[in-house]
Amino acid sequence: MIAAATTALDGRPHKTNAHFEDNLKLAPAKDEVNGKVTPAAQTADTETTPIPPRATTTPIPAELQPAYYKLYGDCREHAAYFAKDPTEYGQRLHAAHIAWQDFIVLANRLVLQIDAFAHEYDFDESTPGNGYRSFIYVTNACISHGRSICQQLLTTRDTLFFRKKFYMKEVEACSQLLCSLCTCLQYLLILRQWSTTTGDLFASGRHTAEQLFELGDTINQYCFYGRCLGFQYGDSIRGVLRFLGIGMASYSETYYSQADNGSSTLLKTTRSLWSSGKYLMNPELRARRIVNISQNAKIDFCKSFWFLAESELMHKLPSIVGTAIKVNRIIKLPAEPLRLPARGAEDQLQFVDIPVPSAHLGPGLPVSVRLLSAKRRAGMLGEGRYRGWRRPAAASKSILFHCHGGGFVAQSSKSHELYLRDWAVALDVPILSVDYSLAPEAPFPRALQEVYYAYCWLLNNAELLGTTAERVICAGDSAGANLSIGLALKCIEQGVRIPDGLFLAYCPTLVSFVPSPARLLCLMDPLLPFGFMMRCLRAYAAPTNEMIQENAKHVEEMQQIRNAQASGVDAEKPTLSLNSSRRTSTGKSPLTPLEPLYQSDGREEDEEEESSDTFASASYHSQTVERTDLPNTEGSDNSSCVSFEDDSQPIEHYPIEISAETPKDAASAAYIDSFLDKYLIDTATMEATEENTATAQRSTLLNGHAKSSSEENILVETGREMIAMDTLPGRLQEAVNNIFNRCTQSYEIHGTTAPGQQDVRNMDALIARSPSEEFAFDVPKDPFLSPYWASDEWLSQLPETKILTLNMDPCLDDCVMLAKKLKRLGRQVSLEILEGLPHGFLNFTMLSNEAMDGSKHCIKSLQTLLQATADNNDNSVGNDETSSPSACSATSTAP
Repeated sequence: MIAAATTALDGRPHKTNAHFEDNLKLAPAKDEVNGKVTPAAQTADTETTPIPPRATTTPIPAELQPAYYKLYGDCREHAAYFAKDPTEYGQRLHAAHIAWQDFIVLANRLVLQIDAFAHEYDFDESTPGNGYRSFIYVTNACISHGRSICQQLLTTRDTLFFRKKFYMKEVEACSQLLCSLCTCLQYLLILRQWSTTTGDLFASGRHTAEQLFELGDTINQYCFYGRCLGFQYGDSIRGVLRFLGIGMASYSETYYSQADNGSSTLLKTTRSLWSSGKYLMNPELRARRIVNISQNAKIDFCKSFWFLAESELMHKLPSIVGTAIKVNRIIKLPAEPLRLPARGAEDQLQFVDIPVPSAHLGPGLPVSVRLLSAKRRAGMLGEGRYRGWRRPAAASKSILFHCHGGGFVAQSSKSHELYLRDWAVALDVPILSVDYSLAPEAPFPRALQEVYYAYCWLLNNAELLGTTAERVICAGDSAGANLSIGLALKCIEQGVRIPDGLFLAYCPTLVSFVPSPARLLCLMDPLLPFGFMMRCLRAYAAPTNEMIQENAKHVEEMQQIRNAQASGVDAEKPTLSLNSSRRTSTGKSPLTPLEPLYQSDGREEDEEEESSDTFASASYHSQTVERTDLPNTEGSDNSSCVSFEDDSQPIEHYPIEISAETPKDAASAAYIDSFLDKYLIDTATMEATEENTATAQRSTLLNGHAKSSSEENILVETGREMIAMDTLPGRLQEAVNNIFNRCTQSYEIHGTTAPGQQDVRNMDALIARSPSEEFAFDVPKDPFLSPYWASDEWLSQLPETKILTLNMDPCLDDCVMLAKKLKRLGRQVSLEILEGLPHGFLNFTMLSNEAMDGSKHCIKSLQTLLQATADNNDNSVGNDETSSPSACSATSTAP
């Protein structure tokens, strides 16, 4: 209706005048409010042609809810006012308000229909929340947003500086927004018909997401990302989301730019800032860009944009603005088999063998974990013996095992460090966060294998983490929450000690294309657009054949390296060349805590105590290495092995002896050199070889291995400081280069496309397509991938579980259905639903008060699971009573 009215107005003055005259005749009818004709209308009746009775006596529909009723009245009043305006913008305002009234009536009718049965899908009476209720909430938020626009229009329309064009676009955007929401509500009625007999939020197996989108009308996604972006959230969150939307649109120009390939970083940054201003001033252009990116961009762009949080500058941010903590270290776990006591075995000699992670990337790659603690505790790696009053605190009786989110394809423990610091202080227990390998280079089940391995290593080496591990709680958000449940199920299957509790934040429990009401929210989600979610899901659960072949080739080459090492070096004492391997360390020591490095004047103690973080760089030998092979440390100070620098230099709990000796076999060394030159990016030599090897470097940066977490973090990060940055000028240059280059260096797309692939550089020229085109692949029905599919036998053995989710989260129905299933099985489970927060809100705790309050809800749940009282720790933890987002929660306990 709006489009038709606009078409009739554009560029045709004579038709505009005719349309204006018709509207002027109808103006008296539009002056009616609640069925009463104003004096002006009565005067007009005597001077104009008689108006049909239907046009003069149409009252406001009585069945409208109060908010809808008021907005409908405002629209009628504005439509009558602008009907007398002969300008193009005035007539478009009139037409938009007329169309808006129709959508208000339709939305009110659909909301009432859905509200009649939405309560049937709640977890319980005290916890109202599911996808049906979410869309009612969003529609009501749209009505509230529309009322605010009408109020602003009413107060400014008679002023001298009235911005008619601006309000015309605002009103049209709100009208289109409500129209799209009506289409979504109609989809919900279809889902209701599909699930009437089952009572589940997930549609039955006979129906698919493709069928759903084919039955309904096309949804206009542009209106969700333009002027109304974030309308359903609070003010502070809305500002953050708009900033991210502008950043995504402007970053995509740099990412897909053909002209910028030979430009300097400074020029690229300048152009990105310029495009940011463009998308700030033109919301419609921003919406078109975001929607087309989400529908057409590949997984590489998703990874690249989300990895902006991994830039050098962002890496320094937590230590500057975050809560002060004493311990913050990266530990590299060796890839060696472990043994754990069998759970519930009467014979104490029964053990369970824990294999090393081997899926897709092959065995032999270390697993990275980050240790955070508010206190230095006895036995912690890198914490030596302190004198007198500097004695570390006693070991904690509890520990939190954490898995970060990121859609299985991005982010790390570092990008989640801000809220983990708050948790470490509030809970007063050590936190061990796993940096698992990411898809698409490491699809399922690689990440789960690494999380399971890191958990088993924790159980075997709890004393090295400053804990007795009497209680181990697993926590995770988004993808990390999925891995946390998968870890518990893996422990149940393998007979290993099960975690003592689970905390799951906005967790996807059914990694499949089964449609549900809440999953339709991703069509308007600012942080998790539909296209991004589908690409992350495909990269993790259904890798392409090309990626599988690349991984197989990579595993074969790694095996050749091991064979080459074995042929030239004693297998019992493997050594690597300092120049060839780039895997080196500052020193060697046995597997014991290290003495801190003291200065002769004694000032080091004071300086180190004032620091909020302890950054250690050291190399540790595995327990499998013979003690006779280690240097004699009796009577000597091993403090020289520690340098307090930066946590990018990890503690290597590594199974081989690092040596600077040259390998005995020259062929072995040459092969290792060729492999590392092919797969590693050396910052010291990159600039010198960039021009001559542009083509080769381009392919290296785009393949899976150059961006793999398990290779980039392990192979490059370990030796970079000592090989290329031995001097102070080199370190300064490295820091400056990383700030400008790290975000664009590893994920730059050049102006070429592979045969058969769509050129997506000109995003604004692409046409939005139906979401049903995203479902062209199959997902395995695996309980470790989708815990909702796990058997009742396994689910009935899960520990106490606390689930926190959001009323506008696409994963809401996943959490509700899992909680209902655990409740049916008699497990102790609680569900808490927060309002007004987006998916991934934990990453915005420093930017939004609502997000910070949501993090405090998480802390309270974790305190309950950890039993964080004086009985568990040397100091009790105080509960900070603060304001929080509105929430509903309930707990179900087994009878």
